[in-house]
Amino acid sequence: MSSDQEKLQEFLRVNKNIKFIRIQWIDYSGVLRVRFVPMARCLRIASGSEIIHLAQNSMIIPISTAPRIFSLSDYHETWNLCPDWSSLRPCGFKFGHAAAMSFVDQQDAVKRFDKCPRMLLVKAIEQLENEWGSTILIGFEIEFVLLDASDNVIQPMDRLNGYSRPAGLRAETLKLVEEIITALELSSISIHHFHAEVNDQLEIALAPEPALKAVDSLILAQEAIRTICVRQNIKATMTPKPTMTGPSNGLHLHLSLDKLDHALVDHFVAGILDHMGSLCAFGMANYDGYVRSVSDATGTWIGFGTDNRDLPVRKISDLHWEVRMMDGTANPYLFTATVVLAGLDGLRKKTVLAWKDCKFFPDVMDEKMRADHGMDKHMPVTLKEALHSLKEDEAMRSLVGDDLLKWYISVKDKEVEEFGKMTDEERRKRFLEYF
Repeated sequence: MSSDQEKLQEFLRVNKNIKFIRIQWIDYSGVLRVRFVPMARCLRIASGSEIIHLAQNSMIIPISTAPRIFSLSDYHETWNLCPDWSSLRPCGFKFGHAAAMSFVDQQDAVKRFDKCPRMLLVKAIEQLENEWGSTILIGFEIEFVLLDASDNVIQPMDRLNGYSRPAGLRAETLKLVEEIITALELSSISIHHFHAEVNDQLEIALAPEPALKAVDSLILAQEAIRTICVRQNIKATMTPKPTMTGPSNGLHLHLSLDKLDHALVDHFVAGILDHMGSLCAFGMANYDGYVRSVSDATGTWIGFGTDNRDLPVRKISDLHWEVRMMDGTANPYLFTATVVLAGLDGLRKKTVLAWKDCKFFPDVMDEKMRADHGMDKHMPVTLKEALHSLKEDEAMRSLVGDDLLKWYISVKDKEVEEFGKMTDEERRKRFLEYF
């Protein structure tokens, strides 16, 4: 296997114009953080002669209280950035820049990387392959709304006004999206398609990739969208509640499994449904995400259905599933990891898929119909409720690890406390600053 130094040198041999590398990570609040590092220092880091040290606010800063943090330690911690040089890609939206995703390592931890969401995903993928011989492909659907400098929806003459309609994509907005797609291609990110989702909302669907690379692609794609839009004095927001009355933004995860027979896939999906409350705490990871616990978003009932978008899990084929209880405030490494770990828990325990394939609109089903489909539990309707499910889920605690979970929950408990004191508009403005 190539050394870190060899990986970086090979990348630079092909990409001779690179002057800066963005060494990036995602904190527990789902916020992208970055150090812009000149090439000479990157070479020293890759050789092992230098390390990037971070303060503890690099991971545990709640959005609601920033810049204040609430550490669980009584001393100033040091975290180290450990770039994954195999993740290097050119930034197609900024000439001369490249990006590498990093692992984070709390310096005094008993076990290395035990608080790192990206490492948790690596380990989950390895367990799936080692125990079951299965690999997983992931693709994301990114929903976003375009706002003006006053945080209101832009008002072009050609306005987005319906699902998969050409309206809104005939003039300037189409040029903007085409520029985004070109930047993604230059960043080695492929797309399935783009389209108008609903009024005032766009969706770009990324092509499937191996799980870790897919999350890396998602993060770079989101930054490309934001950067290109802001150059046009437009804010592309992926926050769940971008306006008080308009559409809510989701971030849907498509997963495809291989080498698992039908019965094993059932166990995998059953594991996801069995841990649904806990998964919501990772996927709909902040206060306003639960505006999506409604029909045609994540759904109000725990269950699955073939091509049913009114439930949190949609079956597309025996091996292809869509997981819908995710939005742009999630740490995507952490959410993807916990989805895989929940599925692994189902495989190990041979969890029975007690839910039946629901092809009905859940809100028109009576209690008996829902019971016949195993749909007897509501989705969480608040972050506090989802966190309660997570705190009671001993299996998930074992899967994720005490230390990471303790720190994550401490951040989210503070969000519940502080955001609960704010008005809807105050929260909206705060989330727009970050997502």
